[in-house]
Order: sequence, then C-alpha cells, then structure tokens
Amino acid sequence: MSSSFERILALSAFDGDSRAALRAMHAHFAVDFPGCSLALLLIRGQKPGSCRLAGLIGPDATEHVANVDPNGEHSELPLFEDALACRIVDNVAPHVVAVATTERALPLAQALFAPAAILAMPLANAGRHTHWLAFGSTLAHRFDNCDLERMLLHVNLAASLIVRPIALRALARETERQRLEIENLADIQRLLLPDNPQIQGLEYAVHWQPAATAAGDYYEMSRLTDFAPPDFVLGHGDMWGVIVGDVSGHGAAAAMEAVQFDAILRTYTGNGGPQPAGAATYANRYFFSRRNRGHFMTVLALVYRPDTRILSYLSAGHPPLLHRRDGKVWLLGESDQIPMGVLRDYEYRNNETALAHGDMLVLYTDGLSEARDRDGHMFGTDRLRDLVASGPDAPQALRDCIVAAVQAHQENPIGSDDQTLVVLRISA
Repeated sequence: MSSSFERILALSAFDGDSRAALRAMHAHFAVDFPGCSLALLLIRGQKPGSCRLAGLIGPDATEHVANVDPNGEHSELPLFEDALACRIVDNVAPHVVAVATTERALPLAQALFAPAAILAMPLANAGRHTHWLAFGSTLAHRFDNCDLERMLLHVNLAASLIVRPIALRALARETERQRLEIENLADIQRLLLPDNPQIQGLEYAVHWQPAATAAGDYYEMSRLTDFAPPDFVLGHGDMWGVIVGDVSGHGAAAAMEAVQFDAILRTYTGNGGPQPAGAATYANRYFFSRRNRGHFMTVLALVYRPDTRILSYLSAGHPPLLHRRDGKVWLLGESDQIPMGVLRDYEYRNNETALAHGDMLVLYTDGLSEARDRDGHMFGTDRLRDLVASGPDAPQALRDCIVAAVQAHQENPIGSDDQTLVVLRISA
C-alpha cells in the first residue's frame, strides 16, 4: 500500500467536528509542507477581495483560531480587507503569493505569522467556491516547485473526506429533530382519535395505520343520543355517527390537515340541517383558508337512528360504503359528491338506506384497496368486497381477516399510504 494512499485512508477515518477538521488537515499536509501554518479563509458572502479568518493552525501545529464556525453563521469572524487579502482571494485558481517584506506588516500577514510565501488553494463545496485554504511559510521559495493542479486535487479530496462526515452528522441531527417534531404531532393526533365510545346497539372494530409517523387518515365515532332531534324515540339503542376521511398525500402535512379538520368539526353546533350533510357542509366551508391549501379531503360520513333504522350517509369523493346483509354486499355512495376543499360553498346532501339487526357496514380509505404487491398490482375493491361478503360476523374477526389479507398482499404491516378500516355491526 502506497504511503499516499495510507494518508488518504487515515484521513477518510476522520470522525470529529469542524474544529478537529482543520487540525487533521494541518497534520495531513505537514508531510508535504512541514513547518507551515494553515488558515481557512471564508469568502462566501464577503465583498470581492476580502475574507474572514475561520480557522488558523500555527507552524508548530498549535491552534490559534478554532474552526468552530467555518461559515460564519453564529459568530463574527475576523474580517480582512487589505492588499494581501485581495491578492490571495481575488482569484479563481490555485496560486502562490510572494509576500514582500513591506507587506508583512499588513493585518492579514500579521495574523498568519508574517509569512514570506503563501500557497492559496480554492475549496469547492456543493458546487460553490466558498473558502480558500492558505498555507504559509517563512521561506520565500517554499512553494516554488509545487504542482498547483495536483495540489488542487489533493487539497479538495482531503477536504471532502473531512467535510462529508461532518455534514452527515449535521444531517442526522436535523433528521432526528424533525423526527421528534413529527412524533409529537402524531402523539397529538392520536389523542384526538375516539377513545372506544360505548354505543348501545353497535359493535365495531377499527384499524388505523399511518404509512409514516403521522397520518392524513382520520376517523371519528360518536354517540349522538344526547344530540338527537326532538322526535327521537328512546329505547331502541343509541343514535351514533361515524366519519372516515382521507387527506390527499400522507405524512406530517396531511396530518396537520386532518387535525385541523377535526378542530373545525368540533365547533359544529348541529344547526346546519339534516345530518351528516349539515356537518359536512359546515366543515367544508371552514376547511378553506385565505390561501390555496394544496390539499383536499375525501370523507364518508354516517348517522344512524335506531328508532327508525334509517342510515343517512354521504360520500365526499370517498371509496363507497360496503353494506353486508345475509352474505350479500352492496356499495353505497360511490363518490357521489365532491371532496372537501374543492368548492367552498358546496352543499352536501344525504342519502338514506334502511338497516336491520345484524347488518354490517365497512368503511375504509384507499390505502387498503390500493395497497400494492411487489409487482405493483393493487389489492382492489373487488377483493375487499369478497372478503366482506364471506368474512366472519364479529367486527373484530372481520377486521383481522381484512387486515391480514392486505398485509400479506403488500408483504408488510405498513403500506405506502395510510390505511384505515372501520367495521360496524348493528346489534340491536
């Protein structure tokens, strides 16, 4: 193994911070330039011909200016605008600067230990020229025989080997910070989900699985007996409502939309006409903001009165409701109305159907029906419908049957989109 490659291999193992980086560079190039100082000069954001001193290692390897803020983002680095600074940085190619005796009293020369010669190397960083690396020597002819093009490649290779792990650690820290923020959002979102409400006359089971930490899928299940109309007849079970929604996209942005929709819905006082159309019209109106939000939301909403056995429902661009009775399955509300967030003043309307004891209702988001296998084939509504038709009578068992089939199809417990499944059974 060549000595040059051994040096590069050692440098590639660098795992320190920016302060240690300049020390490592000085040690690496001490083989080529023993007894030389090394300075990191920042030119990004500076006037032409000026620079800031971001780090400095002396000829004896002593650190004089710590490289703790190489880009000058958090501190005011020393600024140099003298003639020597201009000669070093007012260029785009590697070069050697001979420092005359009269120039050694200039501010930058004094900072660099009054060198007689300076080897200036431009550094490339993400497609930009942001810094210079300056080697200083008290020997006037120290760099005369230096192959500038070869040294340019050597310096930039060494710099990239050091900068890369620093950038990766910074990226990892930022990624972790964002992950924690999204987890906090997901925790808030989970707090808004129904807490297993007790509803007389209704059995149910729910599966809610985000594709990412937070979800654009939404569901709400409420006992509505206390808010029933005056003609509601007690003694037949509870009046209830269920909503399943799906914000376009998934992840944190979609989750924020779902949380906002929940907040809007909770301000509804119930005076907007027959339900659930009144609530849907209200939520749609306030789902708009002063600026284009860039998202829409599909919704399937149900309200059931056990005294009349009438189910009122609507689909705002959502996959249809599956209604099972005696082994047969009907699709209800096949996206018969537009999604929320499309037209502010849209008036939603109810559909109605009669239910009987033992009827089952299945609501879902398209993350289930559009789940794909490794060849890109979707699970499909027809397969879902067949499972509902032939599945068990208990909501929990039917939910587990559907979820197992979807997960086997996608070969993963988590799909590429959020997945929500709500299975209801009329038990009174």
